[in-house]
Amino acid sequence: MYKFKTAIYCRISHDDLNQQSESIDNQKLIIESYINEHKNEFELVNTYIDDGISGMTYDRAAFTEMMSDINMGKINAIIVKDLSRIGREQIETLNLIKKEFVVKNIRFIAITDNFDSFDSGKSDGLSTSFKLLLNDYYCADISKKVRSAQSAKMKKGDFIGSYAPYGYNKSTENKNRLVIDEYASQIVKRIFNMYLSGAGKLTIAKTLNNEGILNPTMYKREVQKLNYVNSNKLTKTIYWTYSTIHKILSNPVYTGSMVQHKTEIKAYNIHKKIQVPKDAWYVFENAHQPIIDNETFNIVQNMLETKRVHIETAENLSKYTGILFCKECGKAMNKFLSKPKKDGSRYITFKCSTYSKLGKQNCTIHSIKESELDEILIKEINKIMKQALDNETCEYIKTNSLKEKENKQKNTINNLNEKLCLCYNKRKTMLKYLSENIINIEDFKEFDTENKKEIETLKKQISNIEEQIKNKENQHSDYNVWLENILKHKEITEINRELLFNMVDKIYVSERGSERSVEVGFSFKVFIV
Repeated sequence: MYKFKTAIYCRISHDDLNQQSESIDNQKLIIESYINEHKNEFELVNTYIDDGISGMTYDRAAFTEMMSDINMGKINAIIVKDLSRIGREQIETLNLIKKEFVVKNIRFIAITDNFDSFDSGKSDGLSTSFKLLLNDYYCADISKKVRSAQSAKMKKGDFIGSYAPYGYNKSTENKNRLVIDEYASQIVKRIFNMYLSGAGKLTIAKTLNNEGILNPTMYKREVQKLNYVNSNKLTKTIYWTYSTIHKILSNPVYTGSMVQHKTEIKAYNIHKKIQVPKDAWYVFENAHQPIIDNETFNIVQNMLETKRVHIETAENLSKYTGILFCKECGKAMNKFLSKPKKDGSRYITFKCSTYSKLGKQNCTIHSIKESELDEILIKEINKIMKQALDNETCEYIKTNSLKEKENKQKNTINNLNEKLCLCYNKRKTMLKYLSENIINIEDFKEFDTENKKEIETLKKQISNIEEQIKNKENQHSDYNVWLENILKHKEITEINRELLFNMVDKIYVSERGSERSVEVGFSFKVFIV
């Protein structure tokens, strides 16, 4: 008899630690008992445990390993104690079940919720949504309490970060207070002194790298023995970079000031940070011992501002700014001006910014002259113009491009309809909460007002996209505008910013050994016949 290759998945967060029923041992006991009762169906392959990890995030080590094993075909069934073990965020968890488990034919069982993805009789859709909504409500409540507690600490001048800024440690007596790290603080002082002496940020970074001085990320990991991940989740964080030096030079924490609440998260399930107006920041002077005096810091800020204004002036911007990228690392190509020749003339080249900042260990130079790029673009654009003048080719491009656009629009409508259904289900559940006195009428009215706004917004978005699909003339407008931009130029003899802005999406420079190539992506998808 066929047996499912089965995984046990257990998760416990810090908030569950005081509940014996949610302990890892208890979860395993329940699941193992279930497997023993159904041993003709299931063969246990592996057990995955995330201990002390929140269900609000899916970035968990054991969970990631389990998903990898699923993709490799090692597992085709997952059993959890309840739905909240897999995740407490409603939309993401529903998407996971539908798009990862159901689509890939992975059997998913949540024992105490009586959910089995292979048994439609057990797995009522509304019941599942209801369970997930409860988990969602729990997440929102916990997140609100955490943010409230953090805000209270920030208002008192307490440091609430997970890790102290480079140059400081958290006090062993009070984790909300910063104390000077004797070694790292000397590096901070050196960075300020080098900059005051005229060294640029790249020069400072290269000097520290050449001397083998650990950058802030590696110092936290190797010296302070912290389980630290760079805030940008960069994989190559072993070097000092231009941006690292800039952050240190512009951080008022080194003057003894505590500046917090510069950004905030809108909601627990929307992880994107938004900027907070400066007058709403929490600023406390003399919150801890300074590394840099105020006079030195202010001089450096004036120097940074002067250089920033110079960099952003129009004559320093390239016509390729924002559209020219390295194919290998995906980063922008930086503009460089050559030294004057004997006749005084100079030329512009572009180089990979990763190479410029981190060196050849991380990417190659990808150097290309602006004049070479211009020649390539002139040739490519004139080729497209010639095709556009050919009616048969023109119609082929239009038909295929607009078909792709319509498919994307239909996918967007499907996603919006899913969100709409969730809004209606949320309202039903909140009405149930109200009838059972779980929430009061004020809470319901507040929820209902926001929910209705979201429903109206979703309906309008769906209606607008449906109208676009019906209206063939509008569907063609984007293409026609793009085509007009091509035809009005007749034949291209030089490249300028306006031309690039209207016609080109991105340009990639690729380098493999001594071979180099340029790939041009036009604003409207081009199908070569």
